[in-house]
Amino acid sequence: MKALLPALFLAALSVGSLLAKGGPAINDKCPVDGKAVRIIYRVFTDKGTVAFCCVDCMDAYQKSPGRYTVTPKGPGQ
Repeated sequence: MKALLPALFLAALSVGSLLAKGGPAINDKCPVDGKAVRIIYRVFTDKGTVAFCCVDCMDAYQKSPGRYTVTPKGPGQ
């Protein structure tokens, strides 16, 4: 049990640093197909962190970002 605690602590730090890297997503709907986003699929842009619903949509956006409109979250969300 004592050997497990340091591993769990390091895992928690790693996950926290990954999520904090780009800040919260600026959108709550996928710009490619309009579904709800999952924060694990994200791209860091000049505008902020853009999230997607799946890896296919994330790849499509990265290939042609000008083709898609990112709708920011409303105020207070």
